[in-house]
Amino acid sequence: MADERRGSDRLRDRQRELDAKVEQLAHQIAEVVNSAGDENRQDLREYALGLLRDETERAEVPPPPADELSRANRFSPLAFAGLLVLVSLPLFLSVVFAPVGIGVLGVAALMGAWGLVQIFFFRGNDRG
Repeated sequence: MADERRGSDRLRDRQRELDAKVEQLAHQIAEVVNSAGDENRQDLREYALGLLRDETERAEVPPPPADELSRANRFSPLAFAGLLVLVSLPLFLSVVFAPVGIGVLGVAALMGAWGLVQIFFFRGNDRG
């Protein structure tokens, strides 16, 4: 119970310190903006707000782990083959585009075979 109080006291103290720093910086920015002429004041205010917005938005987004990036960049030929089959069926069933549908279905079969080969022979080494 005492540890929780100390922890919450530390958080409040830290928040007060941060608030004081932000207020101090805001006063400094206000002095600079107010020292500018009337014609530049509004532009400087908008510029300062834009800079603050840009800097704080970049700081909020943590970079994704490297493992997630490698997973996201993987290409799945088996999934792509399934999509090609769905696209080829209406083409195959139409009279005018039947040759195109057969061609897309053939590409889907090749992609599906490639995907199965990749799953059974190459992906086993990647898993950790």
